[in-house]
Amino acid sequence: MILYILITIAVLGLAYFGDRMQKEGAAGTGAVEKHGGPSYRGGYTRGKAVFDVCFVMIALILIIPAVLRQATGNDYMRYVEFFHLAYRDQMVATEPGFNLLSKAVYTICGYENYLLMFALFAIPTVLLFLAAIRMQAEDFFMSFFLFMMFGYYFQSYNTVRYYFALAVALFSVKSFLEKRYVSFVLLILFAAAFHKSVLAVLVLYPAAAYAWKKWQLAAAGALGAAFILFQDLWMKVIIRLYPSYRNTDILAQGGSISWGNIAKCLLVLLLVYAARRSFSCSGDTLRERRHRFYINCTFLALFIYVFGYFVPEISRICFYLTITQIFLIPDMLRGLKANGRALGKYVAALVCALAAASFAFFLHSAYDTRIRILPYGTFLFHELPDTPSRSIEK
Repeated sequence: MILYILITIAVLGLAYFGDRMQKEGAAGTGAVEKHGGPSYRGGYTRGKAVFDVCFVMIALILIIPAVLRQATGNDYMRYVEFFHLAYRDQMVATEPGFNLLSKAVYTICGYENYLLMFALFAIPTVLLFLAAIRMQAEDFFMSFFLFMMFGYYFQSYNTVRYYFALAVALFSVKSFLEKRYVSFVLLILFAAAFHKSVLAVLVLYPAAAYAWKKWQLAAAGALGAAFILFQDLWMKVIIRLYPSYRNTDILAQGGSISWGNIAKCLLVLLLVYAARRSFSCSGDTLRERRHRFYINCTFLALFIYVFGYFVPEISRICFYLTITQIFLIPDMLRGLKANGRALGKYVAALVCALAAASFAFFLHSAYDTRIRILPYGTFLFHELPDTPSRSIEK
């Protein structure tokens, strides 16, 4: 746990210092702040250079422990088996892109180099998350702070296919909001080759971008009631889409109400209501589309958490929506500060305290066998465990 805390402190310190230097440099050159960072009229400044150095250091600090980990994550050895089965052309429930990559890497290496496979997922996952935050955040430090506090980075030690797809989905939001739909769809289809759950955003993101009318919201409520009334029917549809769930412990355990995520969505929407005078989401400018999209993402996530509670691992769908809160919350806090400076500071402090408490709770639960990203292990000082093929040979 100490290692994770030190990593978090280091990257947040770098993010704060780099973001501050960039903003001071922008102010000194008369730069105009825009979506994705300041636009520099005076060229490449010292502040921008400092930010770039800090950004690279953040990336390295996050990538190195992710690449060097061994047996960290509740599904680590299960993935080692997936790599092996894909390499041997045996039946495996993973997607074609994952299977082809496993086969290609093992063939090129000449042996089952699963450490390289984990690295090949960890590096682009971290870089895509960071690139998405840098390009889309109006307040880089606050968005990155929330990204770390909500546990997205450390959770990526588990279910590496899913978090790679989540990183691609977050990266694709910029293309979607700028109406570059071809690049958006291509990115999602690429991610689906590694985790097909990401295909849900082809429906969810357009729904979040839509300006919903009151009668349509009422119809959505009726649809939610239909989800609860016809649970068995919907579960049959889900099993058809995910046949690998059939006769598994995941399906046997069923779903449960995610009170923590529901509370989080409600608090975010409460913040939106408090800051409602400082923004508009009824027009078609990029800023208005962004705000409407982010707010509706949280509404949709709340809807799914409430009416789809019976679906196992429903958070895998909702995370595609709720991860946009790392952009929404700073935008709303900026609006509150603009309207009432003292109130904005108090609310920002409260948000930071709640986020830090959420991170502390996450670290406390990280030893749970369902998560098991603690204790951290690395292959540097330990003998590597046997791959499935080596175990068979023995």
